[in-house]
Amino acid sequence: MQDLLAALGVMAALGSSMLIARLLSGKISPEWSRKIIHIAMGCIALTFPFVFANSWSVILLGLISIGILLLLRHIKALRQSIGQTLLGVKRKSFGEIYFVIAIMVVFFLHQSPFEYLIAISVLTFADSIAALVGISYGRHTIAHADEDAKSSEGSTTFFVVAFMCALVPLQLMTEIGRAEVLVISFLIGLLAAMIEMIAKNGNDNLLLPLLTYSILRENIYKPLDEILTNLGIMVIFFAVGIMVYKLTNLTKLSVVYALLAAYLMMILGGIMWIFPPLMLFVTFGIMPEMTDEEKQMTQNYKVIECNTIVGILCLYASVFLPDLRDVLYIAFSLSFACHLAINTYSRFVNFFHKKKRVAAAMGLGKAAVFIALPTLILTNMNWLTFGLYLGAMVLVVPPAVFFNIMYDYKNVGDETFRANKTTVGTYVAIFIIVTVLIGGYYGIF
Repeated sequence: MQDLLAALGVMAALGSSMLIARLLSGKISPEWSRKIIHIAMGCIALTFPFVFANSWSVILLGLISIGILLLLRHIKALRQSIGQTLLGVKRKSFGEIYFVIAIMVVFFLHQSPFEYLIAISVLTFADSIAALVGISYGRHTIAHADEDAKSSEGSTTFFVVAFMCALVPLQLMTEIGRAEVLVISFLIGLLAAMIEMIAKNGNDNLLLPLLTYSILRENIYKPLDEILTNLGIMVIFFAVGIMVYKLTNLTKLSVVYALLAAYLMMILGGIMWIFPPLMLFVTFGIMPEMTDEEKQMTQNYKVIECNTIVGILCLYASVFLPDLRDVLYIAFSLSFACHLAINTYSRFVNFFHKKKRVAAAMGLGKAAVFIALPTLILTNMNWLTFGLYLGAMVLVVPPAVFFNIMYDYKNVGDETFRANKTTVGTYVAIFIIVTVLIGGYYGIF
């Protein structure tokens, strides 16, 4: 009965918020109207740990809410009336649906109220306030022309608000030491701001609370020296990112994307999982050094996404399949080796006008020296597995040759990224299947 009454109260409060925003729609912009609903939803959600006794009640309420939101999207009469408060912005966004999903997942996972409150507070207040500051006062953009608009003013505001959203609950609701609270809050503020920088189509409403919760759970019970080590590693990543940014044609948001990916790899995998992507990142613009023509080709965050997505999937799979962790680490390394081979081949062919065979040999050689051989040394990989590893690298070359003919690698677009991700993902998947089958038969893993 308690949960039923709470659910009815939540629906009534949300309906009232949308009605108020609709009545004010003639006086405020669609973005402000959307943010009013965002803050109202967040404030209502912050009460959930204190009014709901059962997680499944929140999940059921969330599913009902998603159904209503979908009706607002697809029924014209609703979309043009009360739905304008959420759908009136010109940009494509599924933020309100992601918001509900995030609340459901974090509520189901949280073990202490402060964990839930921090994750949802960052989403509710930091995201909304930073967006409004960026819209009203943003003057210094940190995004390239073809990336989502982000300003340094908005991102700084986001960091400060996210820092406070973590600091206050940790200080008031836990017995954690003050030094630990400050460092954890700083980490959450920094990483949450980075997540917000690279988010698009409203997916920050999903990524922010989930990753904030993950960062919190990863650091909350660690001693101060380990938390400071995590912070120190982030500083090192930042320094490397600045160096690569100065030497290459990556945008600022590309570097932010890379830093965030590196931190996630570290907390989910460990230091050893950083090595393959770090080698790809550091050697991206050297051997050979970038030409002036290359530096004029600004590469946005999609380059980092293309080069890391297969590896990140291997990393996440290793979390859920610990028995296959060794195989998945090797596959993780292989994904970056393949991308390094493809990238190097393309650079030699398109900007140094080398013959295809020479470019392929240089690409494979660079991938072998910087990623494949170190992986052999770092793991217990046997020679049969290493042979499969090298074979997969070699098989990447023919598609690379084909795609360099089919697409304009001097004007890289979504088709090129999609082709590279699909190629590398296919070979890595085949490698995993074959290696697991051979390993299971011979008892290697």
